[in-house]
Amino acid sequence: MLKKRIVSLMCLALVIGLMSGCGTNSYTNKNQKENPGTSKTETPTENKNETKFKATLEIKQEKQDVVVTYKVRNSTGTLQKLNFASGLEADYILYDGNGHVLKKYSDEVLATQALKEVKLDKNQEISRVFKIPGLVNGSYKIEVFLLAKEVKAKVIKQFDVRNSIYQHGEGKLVGLADPHTIEVNIDGKAVAFQLSDQAREQIKLYKDGDPISFIYIENDSGQKEIKWFEHNKMQ
Repeated sequence: MLKKRIVSLMCLALVIGLMSGCGTNSYTNKNQKENPGTSKTETPTENKNETKFKATLEIKQEKQDVVVTYKVRNSTGTLQKLNFASGLEADYILYDGNGHVLKKYSDEVLATQALKEVKLDKNQEISRVFKIPGLVNGSYKIEVFLLAKEVKAKVIKQFDVRNSIYQHGEGKLVGLADPHTIEVNIDGKAVAFQLSDQAREQIKLYKDGDPISFIYIENDSGQKEIKWFEHNKMQ
C-alpha cells in the first residue's frame, strides 16, 4: 500500500513539473511576439530628411540655351539647417538619349572650398538656375541634386530639344587654313569651319589627322563655325 502511495506521489510530481514547463514556454513566446526588441529596421536618417523637402524641376528652351530651374522647399513647419562642404549648393548630371554622361556641372565650375550653412525657414526655398548651351536636337535626361550633408533632394527628368541652332560634327582634322579656320575631312570631303575663341584655344590640343568631334552652328549664308570641341567623345 505504501509503495502504491509513493508511486502515485512521484507520478503527480512529474505531471506538475511537465505542466509548469509548458506554461513557461508559452509565456516566453508570447512576450517575444509582443516585444520584438531592437531588431526592427528603421528608416535611415537621410530618407527621413528627404520627406522634409519638396524638390521641383522646370526645363525650357530659350534661344541658344536650355534653362533648368531647380527649387527645393522646406515643407516642414520648422527651421531646417543644411550644411555644404563648399560654395556650390547644387549640381547636375546630363545624359544623352543612350544614357551616356555628357557633362557634370561641378566638373566645369570653380567653387570656394569653405564650409557653408544655409538656414531655411518653413516654406522657404533654395532656387538655382542652370543654363546649358550647345545641345543638339534629341532626347536627354538630367538629374539635379543638392550637395548638402543632410539631404540630396534629387530630381530626375527627361526632355527633348527641338529646333536647336547647334549641330554635332565629327571627322579627321586636315589642318589649319588660317588662324581662324580649319578643314575637316568628313566622309572623304574637306569641309571648312571657322573657329570661335574657345575652339581656337582647344585646337592646339590636336594635330593633323586626329579624329575630332565638335559642336558647330551654320548661318544663313552656309558659313559654319565650330563653337567647341568635345574631348570626351574622341577619347
